[in-house]
Amino acid sequence: MKRRDFITKIAAGTMGAGLAGCSSVKPNSTLLYNELAPFVPRPKNGTMPVSELGKTGIKISNLGFGSHIRAEMRTYDKQREHMIREAFDLGVNVFDVYDEEQGVSTGGSYQYEPFGRQIAPVKNDVLISISFRPYDGRTPEQEIERDLRLFGRDHIDLVRVLREPDHPMWDTLFKFKEKGHIRAIGAPIHDMKHADMLIGKVPIDYMLFPYNFYHNICWLKEKEDNFDSLPARLREHGIGVLTMKPFAGDYLVQPFIKIAEKTKKHPEISFTQAALRYVINSGINAESTLVGMYNLPHLYENVAAYYTPEMSDEEHSLLNKIKQEVTRTAQAMLPDHYKWLETWAPNRPGKTTNYPA
Repeated sequence: MKRRDFITKIAAGTMGAGLAGCSSVKPNSTLLYNELAPFVPRPKNGTMPVSELGKTGIKISNLGFGSHIRAEMRTYDKQREHMIREAFDLGVNVFDVYDEEQGVSTGGSYQYEPFGRQIAPVKNDVLISISFRPYDGRTPEQEIERDLRLFGRDHIDLVRVLREPDHPMWDTLFKFKEKGHIRAIGAPIHDMKHADMLIGKVPIDYMLFPYNFYHNICWLKEKEDNFDSLPARLREHGIGVLTMKPFAGDYLVQPFIKIAEKTKKHPEISFTQAALRYVINSGINAESTLVGMYNLPHLYENVAAYYTPEMSDEEHSLLNKIKQEVTRTAQAMLPDHYKWLETWAPNRPGKTTNYPA
């Protein structure tokens, strides 16, 4: 089913669900549809760029939909469904979804089942990306069987896992790939040791790592500073480049937005669009950037950055001011389980900007 046909078919039913805001929702009770969500026009007259993921032949949109949500958002399935359909209609073809966050009590916010229902009409036209975590004591075989059943698919497009090179999970995943259950196998990395551990030792198809205006130790043009040119290394091995956390992560994005609102000279400038345009114009040429989106304005604002990717001098200046202000305080803002992000943001005296020349 074509995207436009699909969105037209469901528009009448979903618009009645309170897509512009829900009067029964208490302000700030959720980041999903609430009365305080700013108006952002639906992007138009643009095209979502698409790239090949490494050497896989998989065509992936440069903007990826991060579908991971918290437990309280599960009551907004109808609105979430509309978001996913709108993303597809606007050219986003990859959806990254967790079932339940490992090691964190999320109140039973299992997401595979609702996500499978939400993408059902276009399930063969989208790419599904997951972190492979056998949940609830299941074996890997039981987990992949369950996942395929819930998604209504005979394969999952992108599956990632982080393990030592000799871990048996790799053999399991490659066997699933041989059977056609998985199209591409990748790894998320949290520091350069993870990259060194895997590159050239495990035949992965792609790697996922944090990259933004603040966390960018792997910036392509910093070899003179003795930093690893990670994207170049990956491409030398035929490994696809995916990035995450374009706004520096959940715990920093709100402080960054507050600084932006306080310091920006041009009211029309959007911090989130500036941050995305930084990634787009950085020179690493990521095949896709996975972005968490919690309401319709988030989606529209993110897509608009890819429709009009040119970055202004004012946006460069704003991001640089934010970086200078938080360099000493970001570590304290991050919870213990996210402090690893700071390994991607070294303090380098005398260098106040990381933008390409």
